[in-house]
Amino acid sequence: MPVPDDRAVALCRILLRLQLRRLREAAGLKASAVAKMYGWSTARMTRLETKDNAVEVGDVRLLCDLYGASAELREELEGYALVTKTRKDWYETAPFKGMVPSWFSAYLGLESAANRIRIYQAEFVPGLVQDPEYARTILGLSDASESAIELHAEVRLKRQSILTREKDAPNVSIVLNEAVIRRPVGDTMKKQLGAITSLADRPNINVQVLPFSAGAHPAMHGPFTILSFIDETLGDLAYLENRVDGGVLADPELVTPFIETFSTLEQLAVTPQDSLEMIKDAAAAV
Repeated sequence: MPVPDDRAVALCRILLRLQLRRLREAAGLKASAVAKMYGWSTARMTRLETKDNAVEVGDVRLLCDLYGASAELREELEGYALVTKTRKDWYETAPFKGMVPSWFSAYLGLESAANRIRIYQAEFVPGLVQDPEYARTILGLSDASESAIELHAEVRLKRQSILTREKDAPNVSIVLNEAVIRRPVGDTMKKQLGAITSLADRPNINVQVLPFSAGAHPAMHGPFTILSFIDETLGDLAYLENRVDGGVLADPELVTPFIETFSTLEQLAVTPQDSLEMIKDAAAAV
């Protein structure tokens, strides 16, 4: 079976579980009935269709037989299963293993596989474009140890490699509330704002500032990220995060409002060129 060597492990996991669930539903079978046929527990079926776990190739073969999957789709899903069993993404290996919570590791895999990323941030520079010193200062606001802060800062730096990779770098659109560029964060702001302007010079990165003068806006509920993929099986995903956890929304009815909100923010924000001037002015004022 071919192994999709350019697929992030997390992406293989989510594509596999989505396809297995769709095949079962198309076959008109309930998960409990499938579990009973094979002598599996209901929990095992739940893991296969909803959890970010490694999946046995043998289980995929059994299910594809039962659901009547085409030879082409069967081969694809077996390849995904093999990836989940034989590979790990970088954040699942030392020294990061155990430091990155499961809810965030699931997001990291999707972020690295996305071909378009849209980010709105209201309070601080998004982790994907944080300068190392800025990242350490933000992370230092928690009660984490120095070693933990260093590891988490390194995670943020490794994430940024997708922005400059030679093959298939994602198109990234970022809207920052003006507070992000005005609020001092230790003595890191000048360097951080300079890093943003440098990244914004890249053809795949677009940065806009939502000025205070825009007044009330539809994203006052908080920050969010939208991920889009070349593989339309996934559709658009929205990622929401708070101080203690985060999660990915896949239901189009839940994701569409975030897409519409981001479009509105882009219209309310100043142009990319004027935004860069605002950022440079903010850096000069530090």
